[in-house]
Amino acid sequence: MKFIKKTLSLVLIGLLAIILIACDRSQITTNTTVNTTSQTTEITTEITSTTTSSLLTTESTTSFTNTTETVIKKVSLELVENTQQFYYINEEFNPSSISLLVEYSDGSKEPVNPEEISVRSFNTSTSGKKIIFIIYDKFLIETTITVLEEYAFPIYMEYYQAALNLRGDILKVTLNNIIHDGFVNLLYIDAITVLENSDKDPNNSKNVMLVYPGIYGESVPTGYSSAIGGYYWNREHVWPQSRLGVYVVYGDGDFPSKATDMHNLKPADPDENSARSNDYFDWIKTNDTYEPRDEVKGDIARILFYMATMYFDLTLNDNPLTSPGYYTMGILSVLLEWNRLDPVDDFERNRNEVIYSYQGNRNPYIDYPEFADLIWGDLAS
Repeated sequence: MKFIKKTLSLVLIGLLAIILIACDRSQITTNTTVNTTSQTTEITTEITSTTTSSLLTTESTTSFTNTTETVIKKVSLELVENTQQFYYINEEFNPSSISLLVEYSDGSKEPVNPEEISVRSFNTSTSGKKIIFIIYDKFLIETTITVLEEYAFPIYMEYYQAALNLRGDILKVTLNNIIHDGFVNLLYIDAITVLENSDKDPNNSKNVMLVYPGIYGESVPTGYSSAIGGYYWNREHVWPQSRLGVYVVYGDGDFPSKATDMHNLKPADPDENSARSNDYFDWIKTNDTYEPRDEVKGDIARILFYMATMYFDLTLNDNPLTSPGYYTMGILSVLLEWNRLDPVDDFERNRNEVIYSYQGNRNPYIDYPEFADLIWGDLAS
């Protein structure tokens, strides 16, 4: 019995010891778990903190430029040139004739490709001035063209714009109005000064060029010469005075008239001028005709065209026997040939400019020799 009690006591003591040991281990495990969790939390927190710190640092140190992209736009269009202002009936539009510059919002400019433009209101079915519209992108520009009749030709000088597309008598009347506008009829004495400038020798400013040369040549000095007892040249009327219906007066009686029109006066050798008299002009010299040197044949034709246009009582014809009282000159068909065969040169152009500066009008047939055929030639009707 004692043995049993003793055994139970030992068992109880053993159980108690086991319970005590188990509780102690449970405590250790709990502490370890807590410590581990704490360390993990601390590590996680540290990592999180470090990551957050890194992100914050990146955001705070990185520079993000907050800009709005600039869009360059077309702001205007400029018409630089219209190289083809004239078209003929039914002719198609020429895009390459239009030069455009487009300007951008940044101030830069560049040419426009002709293939990128379009045109509106372009119509060459009828003649006359027309407004057309050039379109590029969103821009529209107006320009003007002129549609020519089949017989007509381009006229670029503003002075003659009223004569576009005209021919025959209406062209002659129109030219008459043009060359009377601004005309200042000078005196015969003025011709000395004017001709010394208009017909000056290009190679010797002290000389003038003679329309009819004599023994002293084509270029002679100006002014009185004691060596010859007179002047080397006189003021020749290409359209003779006897066929003008009026004569010049020397000295105090000098007055403006058809006979003092500077376009009709040329320096000439006095003897040769007398030999020419009031003859018509032709390819040969006869009792009634005179042939000038080749270099001035066209010049003479254009002077006579001017006179027949400026003064309506003067006419041109083909009959060299026409009485001077009819105020005629010719030979018309020959003059038209000379106008084509001896074209306008720089000397003649300069003469036209000089006379214009003194007298206020121009010779249309120097500026546009084509007018002659439209009035007196095959194109007149």
